[in-house]
Amino acid sequence: GEVAGEVVSLFVGEVAGEVGVPVLFVTDVLREACSVGAAVASSRGAQLLALFDEEVPGVRASERALREALANVIDNGLKYARPPPGGGEPCVSLSCRWCEEEGKVLTEVWNSFSPPLPDEDLRRAFEWGYRGAAARKSDAEGTGLGLQIARRLVESMGGTLCLHNAPMPGWAAAESGAGAAGIGAPPEGVSAVLMLPRAGDHT
Repeated sequence: GEVAGEVVSLFVGEVAGEVGVPVLFVTDVLREACSVGAAVASSRGAQLLALFDEEVPGVRASERALREALANVIDNGLKYARPPPGGGEPCVSLSCRWCEEEGKVLTEVWNSFSPPLPDEDLRRAFEWGYRGAAARKSDAEGTGLGLQIARRLVESMGGTLCLHNAPMPGWAAAESGAGAAGIGAPPEGVSAVLMLPRAGDHT
Protein backbone atom coordinates (compact mmCIF):
# COMPACT_ATOMS: atom_id res chain seq x y z
CA GLY A 1 0.00 0.00 0.00
CA GLU A 2 2.71 2.50 0.98
CA VAL A 3 4.89 1.62 -2.01
CA ALA A 4 1.95 1.96 -4.41
CA GLY A 5 1.04 5.26 -2.81
CA GLU A 6 4.57 6.58 -3.20
CA VAL A 7 4.74 5.56 -6.87
CA VAL A 8 1.42 7.25 -7.65
CA SER A 9 2.42 10.33 -5.67
CA LEU A 10 5.57 10.64 -7.77
CA PHE A 11 3.56 10.30 -10.99
CA VAL A 12 0.89 12.76 -9.89
CA GLY A 13 3.57 15.17 -8.72
CA GLU A 14 5.28 14.97 -12.10
CA VAL A 15 2.01 15.68 -13.92
CA ALA A 16 1.00 18.49 -11.58
CA GLY A 17 4.40 20.08 -12.03
CA GLU A 18 4.24 20.23 -15.80
CA VAL A 19 4.85 23.68 -17.22
CA GLY A 20 2.55 25.15 -19.84
CA VAL A 21 -0.23 22.57 -19.51
CA PRO A 22 -2.32 23.05 -22.67
CA VAL A 23 -6.01 23.71 -23.11
CA LEU A 24 -7.67 20.55 -24.39
CA PHE A 25 -11.16 19.20 -24.90
CA VAL A 26 -12.32 16.29 -22.75
CA THR A 27 -14.40 15.01 -25.68
CA ASP A 28 -11.22 14.49 -27.74
CA VAL A 29 -9.65 12.41 -24.99
CA LEU A 30 -12.92 10.52 -24.47
CA ARG A 31 -13.10 9.55 -28.13
CA GLU A 32 -9.68 7.97 -27.85
CA ALA A 33 -10.69 6.25 -24.61
CA CYS A 34 -13.84 4.93 -26.29
CA SER A 35 -11.90 3.34 -29.13
CA VAL A 36 -9.78 1.45 -26.61
CA GLY A 37 -12.67 0.77 -24.23
CA ALA A 38 -14.91 -0.60 -26.97
CA ALA A 39 -12.46 -3.45 -27.59
CA VAL A 40 -12.34 -4.20 -23.86
CA ALA A 41 -16.15 -4.08 -23.64
CA SER A 42 -16.50 -6.46 -26.58
CA SER A 43 -14.11 -8.93 -24.99
CA ARG A 44 -16.29 -8.89 -21.88
CA GLY A 45 -19.56 -9.21 -23.79
CA ALA A 46 -20.62 -5.66 -22.94
CA GLN A 47 -21.49 -2.42 -24.73
CA LEU A 48 -19.79 0.96 -24.39
CA LEU A 49 -22.05 3.82 -25.51
CA ALA A 50 -21.19 7.50 -25.73
CA LEU A 51 -22.89 10.89 -25.95
CA PHE A 52 -20.69 13.97 -26.31
CA ASP A 53 -21.91 17.55 -26.28
CA GLU A 54 -19.92 19.38 -28.95
CA GLU A 55 -20.32 22.69 -27.06
CA VAL A 56 -18.25 21.57 -24.07
CA PRO A 57 -15.63 24.21 -23.10
CA GLY A 58 -11.95 23.36 -23.02
CA VAL A 59 -10.08 22.52 -19.81
CA ARG A 60 -6.47 23.13 -18.84
CA ALA A 61 -5.19 19.68 -18.04
CA SER A 62 -2.53 17.11 -18.75
CA GLU A 63 -3.72 14.89 -21.59
CA ARG A 64 -1.67 12.03 -20.20
CA ALA A 65 -3.20 12.32 -16.73
CA LEU A 66 -6.74 12.75 -18.06
CA ARG A 67 -6.36 9.76 -20.38
CA GLU A 68 -5.14 7.59 -17.52
CA ALA A 69 -7.92 8.74 -15.16
CA LEU A 70 -10.65 8.13 -17.74
CA ALA A 71 -9.24 4.73 -18.68
CA ASN A 72 -9.27 3.63 -15.04
CA VAL A 73 -12.86 4.78 -14.47
CA ILE A 74 -14.15 3.21 -17.71
CA ASP A 75 -12.33 -0.06 -17.00
CA ASN A 76 -13.80 -0.13 -13.50
CA GLY A 77 -17.29 0.38 -14.94
CA LEU A 78 -16.86 -2.41 -17.47
CA LYS A 79 -15.44 -4.73 -14.85
CA TYR A 80 -18.63 -4.59 -12.79
CA ALA A 81 -21.20 -4.10 -15.57
CA ARG A 82 -24.29 -6.27 -15.23
CA PRO A 83 -26.85 -7.37 -17.86
CA PRO A 84 -30.42 -6.02 -17.84
CA PRO A 85 -32.93 -8.05 -15.79
CA GLY A 86 -34.67 -9.22 -18.97
CA GLY A 87 -31.43 -10.36 -20.56
CA GLY A 88 -29.04 -8.74 -22.99
CA GLU A 89 -25.59 -7.21 -22.88
CA PRO A 90 -24.26 -5.22 -19.93
CA CYS A 91 -23.87 -1.56 -20.82
CA VAL A 92 -21.64 1.30 -19.71
CA SER A 93 -22.56 4.76 -21.03
CA LEU A 94 -20.30 7.80 -21.28
CA SER A 95 -21.56 11.38 -21.25
CA CYS A 96 -19.63 14.65 -21.44
CA ARG A 97 -21.36 18.03 -21.11
CA TRP A 98 -21.15 21.49 -19.56
CA CYS A 99 -22.83 21.47 -16.15
CA GLU A 100 -24.27 24.93 -15.59
CA GLU A 101 -25.24 24.18 -11.98
CA GLU A 102 -21.66 23.32 -11.00
CA GLY A 103 -19.91 25.57 -13.51
CA LYS A 104 -17.74 22.62 -14.56
CA VAL A 105 -17.14 20.28 -17.46
CA LEU A 106 -18.87 17.07 -16.36
CA THR A 107 -17.90 13.62 -17.57
CA GLU A 108 -20.04 10.73 -16.40
CA VAL A 109 -19.51 6.99 -16.63
CA TRP A 110 -22.89 5.38 -15.99
CA ASN A 111 -22.83 1.69 -15.11
CA SER A 112 -26.34 0.56 -16.03
CA PHE A 113 -28.06 -2.13 -13.95
CA SER A 114 -25.25 -2.41 -11.42
CA PRO A 115 -26.60 -2.85 -7.89
CA PRO A 116 -26.40 0.34 -5.81
CA LEU A 117 -23.23 0.59 -3.77
CA PRO A 118 -23.55 0.21 -0.01
CA ASP A 119 -22.93 3.41 1.95
CA GLU A 120 -19.59 2.07 3.18
CA ASP A 121 -18.40 1.49 -0.39
CA LEU A 122 -19.42 5.02 -1.41
CA ARG A 123 -17.42 6.39 1.52
CA ARG A 124 -14.36 4.19 1.10
CA ALA A 125 -14.15 3.54 -2.67
CA PHE A 126 -11.19 5.93 -3.02
CA GLU A 127 -9.15 4.56 -0.12
CA TRP A 128 -5.88 2.88 -1.03
CA GLY A 129 -6.38 -0.84 -1.66
CA TYR A 130 -10.05 -0.85 -0.71
CA ARG A 131 -12.20 -3.38 -2.58
CA GLY A 132 -15.95 -3.04 -2.18
CA ALA A 133 -18.61 -5.68 -1.66
CA ALA A 134 -19.08 -6.30 -5.39
CA ALA A 135 -15.34 -6.79 -5.89
CA ARG A 136 -15.05 -9.19 -2.97
CA LYS A 137 -17.98 -11.30 -4.23
CA SER A 138 -16.90 -11.40 -7.88
CA ASP A 139 -14.00 -13.02 -9.69
CA ALA A 140 -13.00 -9.67 -11.24
CA GLU A 141 -9.30 -9.05 -10.97
CA GLY A 142 -8.15 -5.86 -9.34
CA THR A 143 -5.84 -4.27 -6.82
CA GLY A 144 -8.22 -1.70 -5.36
CA LEU A 145 -6.02 1.10 -6.74
CA GLY A 146 -7.68 2.12 -10.02
CA LEU A 147 -10.21 4.60 -8.63
CA GLN A 148 -7.71 5.93 -6.14
CA ILE A 149 -5.21 6.66 -8.90
CA ALA A 150 -7.93 8.24 -11.03
CA ARG A 151 -9.01 10.57 -8.23
CA ARG A 152 -5.46 11.67 -7.45
CA LEU A 153 -4.88 12.49 -11.10
CA VAL A 154 -8.17 14.39 -11.42
CA GLU A 155 -7.45 16.37 -8.26
CA SER A 156 -4.00 17.27 -9.60
CA MET A 157 -5.87 19.05 -12.44
CA GLY A 158 -8.18 20.94 -10.08
CA GLY A 159 -11.10 18.57 -10.54
CA THR A 160 -13.18 16.12 -8.53
CA LEU A 161 -14.16 12.48 -8.94
CA CYS A 162 -17.08 10.96 -7.02
CA LEU A 163 -19.39 7.95 -7.11
CA HIS A 164 -23.19 8.07 -6.92
CA ASN A 165 -26.05 5.59 -6.94
CA ALA A 166 -27.98 7.70 -9.45
CA PRO A 167 -27.15 9.54 -12.67
CA MET A 168 -26.53 13.27 -12.64
CA PRO A 169 -29.31 15.58 -13.92
CA GLY A 170 -29.09 15.87 -17.69
CA TRP A 171 -28.13 12.25 -18.30
CA ALA A 172 -29.38 11.50 -21.80
CA ALA A 173 -28.69 7.89 -22.70
CA ALA A 174 -31.67 7.64 -25.01
CA GLU A 175 -30.14 10.29 -27.29
CA SER A 176 -26.88 8.34 -27.48
CA GLY A 177 -28.64 5.27 -28.81
CA ALA A 178 -28.96 3.55 -25.46
CA GLY A 179 -32.72 3.51 -25.87
CA ALA A 180 -32.30 1.30 -28.91
CA ALA A 181 -30.24 -1.05 -26.78
CA GLY A 182 -33.21 -1.54 -24.47
CA ILE A 183 -32.06 0.79 -21.72
CA GLY A 184 -34.37 3.77 -22.17
CA ALA A 185 -34.59 5.94 -19.07
CA PRO A 186 -31.68 5.53 -16.62
CA PRO A 187 -32.23 2.39 -14.56
CA GLU A 188 -30.76 1.73 -11.16
CA GLY A 189 -26.99 1.74 -11.35
CA VAL A 190 -23.74 3.39 -10.36
CA SER A 191 -22.35 6.63 -11.70
CA ALA A 192 -18.75 7.87 -11.64
CA VAL A 193 -18.72 11.65 -12.09
CA LEU A 194 -15.58 13.56 -13.06
CA MET A 195 -15.72 17.36 -13.01
CA LEU A 196 -13.05 19.76 -14.26
CA PRO A 197 -13.06 23.58 -14.31
CA ARG A 198 -13.01 25.15 -17.78
CA ALA A 199 -9.69 26.63 -18.78
CA GLY A 200 -10.51 30.25 -17.93
CA ASP A 201 -11.76 29.37 -14.45
CA HIS A 202 -8.49 28.03 -13.06
CA THR A 203 -7.03 29.94 -10.13
